Amino acid sequence: MLCAVPLLRALRLRYPDSRISLLASPVNYAPMLGNRYVDEVINFDKREFVGKEGGSLFHFPGYVRRLRKKKFDIAVVPSTVSTSFTSDLLAFLSGAPIRIGAGSIQGIPNPSGFFFTHPRDLDWRGKKGYHQVRRNMDIWPECFSEQTDLSLEITLLEDELARGKSFLERLSHNAPRVIVYHPGAGKVPNRWPADLFARLADELSFSVPAFTVITSGLMDDEPVRAMIGALHTPFEVIKNQPIREVASALRSADLVVSNDTGIMHIAAAVGTPVLSLFGPTDPGEWAPTGERHRYIRGEDGKIVKIPFDAVLRTAKEMLRREHDR
Repeated sequence: MLCAVPLLRALRLRYPDSRISLLASPVNYAPMLGNRYVDEVINFDKREFVGKEGGSLFHFPGYVRRLRKKKFDIAVVPSTVSTSFTSDLLAFLSGAPIRIGAGSIQGIPNPSGFFFTHPRDLDWRGKKGYHQVRRNMDIWPECFSEQTDLSLEITLLEDELARGKSFLERLSHNAPRVIVYHPGAGKVPNRWPADLFARLADELSFSVPAFTVITSGLMDDEPVRAMIGALHTPFEVIKNQPIREVASALRSADLVVSNDTGIMHIAAAVGTPVLSLFGPTDPGEWAPTGERHRYIRGEDGKIVKIPFDAVLRTAKEMLRREHDR
């Protein structure tokens, strides 16, 4: 979802007087709430219509009626990795007379492409390193120019920024510098060894110096425990917190060192410098864009082959550059 923000930004710049609504699932609703490029974020929670907790398909027609009352002129469904029958169907049910979406991706026909009045054939074969941000924008290429801002963004309110800064200050005991580490990732091949994360934190806490904060999500218990077990420096953990609270705290950090996973995008979207570590995934497609961010990819696409010294050196360079700014 965050990789679609530049598309929203381009649409807002191209059509400044338009009303832009974003339809999002619950996991994407919170980070996109209040985004300055859209007028509203509409939550689509499948559990209202299916599921064990009171969901009923009888609720769905009312949801569709509320959508259609907004009288949309255009519905657009960006797709990069895969297509979504639900998203394509909702575009059709919105009542928008013009519907733009994937007719095919990488030469594979979209089974629900018939919902669109303007199907796009999206094909990036032969475009190695073509970023997911640009892929999202290819659904509406007329909005794109070489000067388009490709940065991610979560729009945080002033009170959220203040709370995040205060929270991180309390957590770090008002340390002059704070480095956040995210040793987890949903996919094991995307995890740099936790003991190397610990060694990095130990080295930087002494040489910079900087206080160590670790972020942990629902699937990160194992690597976080391993990192903590190898640490010798004081630390604190932000665990299983709401995404906007985590984002607000990350905004006040000096650097985030993260595996190729969601926190990497969240940190970049609030403007904090990110050093991202990659294995099998192509960083040309997924690494945060912008001069403040850096990435390192392991040899042969194996994250465990990223040398410790390269990460330490790059982290120090990034911290020095930020200090000079």
